[in-house]
Amino acid sequence: MGNIDDLKLRIERVISEVKDIIKLFEMEIADPRKAVSFRQVKEIEASIERLKRQDLPVPEELKQLKLKLFSTHEIHKELLSLHDQFVARILGFTSSETPQKPARKDRAPNTGRSSYRKPPNYEKPLGSKGNSNLEDYLIPVIKLMWSGQDHRQAFRQIAKKLDVRYNTVSSQCTRALGLKTDEFINQVKSKAIVELINKKYPGQYHTIKTQLK
Repeated sequence: MGNIDDLKLRIERVISEVKDIIKLFEMEIADPRKAVSFRQVKEIEASIERLKRQDLPVPEELKQLKLKLFSTHEIHKELLSLHDQFVARILGFTSSETPQKPARKDRAPNTGRSSYRKPPNYEKPLGSKGNSNLEDYLIPVIKLMWSGQDHRQAFRQIAKKLDVRYNTVSSQCTRALGLKTDEFINQVKSKAIVELINKKYPGQYHTIKTQLK
């Protein structure tokens, strides 16, 4: 590896940038002027419809207010979605497999052969991938299971695609949602899984709705 001091500086720059982004998200999301609910937009629309039914003119200011609130609402919703994606990516780095140091091979006496044996369930360590729990694991697995594959086939296919372990995919689809494997299977079969992940990722409603029609 090159100069370790340079690496430390790069790490500090990355951490500083992440902190700045998080602070920016917190400021924008907490701004009450930008946290316009969809209910407010619907109330304005209802007011406009009432005036029309009564054959009364709709004030131009009311129309402009509706457009402004709707635009603010959409921007705020997009910001929340971006925040969730950012956090999911960061968590993806921390939950990915960490490269392990090679095991030391002790030589057996007088044979010149290694006494180290890989366990039967040994799996080659994989590098950090930074995959998104929702977009890289959950949605692809659910779509595969809806297409007719069982959960094992779906887990294996996504593990191969992402170059991660089978257990990593399993964990991202079960423990990450607070579910056991059989509970996850039942949720997917009944399609109740859609409501569950909508609650877990409220800022990614559009993505979920588009991908899991």
